[in-house]
Amino acid sequence: MYKLSEERIRIARNIRLIRELRNYNQRYVANEMGIGRSTLSTWENGLVEVKIGTLQKLARVFGLNSYLDIIDFDPELLFQKKKK
Repeated sequence: MYKLSEERIRIARNIRLIRELRNYNQRYVANEMGIGRSTLSTWENGLVEVKIGTLQKLARVFGLNSYLDIIDFDPELLFQKKKK
């Protein structure tokens, strides 16, 4: 049986969340990456492991500083109150 690693699931979730937070649809991101929408979908569903080079390209499309911003993305931080 096919088993997904926790890291692959986390990265897949982060790709989808960041894309949605940027208000980008899959077609737009796929076009910017020069790939098919179905390829992006496989990444977002954790069906294939996303290589570092691909994460670097995704980071550029998302306007992030580094691919690590995708890997280390923590959606919980979005909902925490900022300290004054």
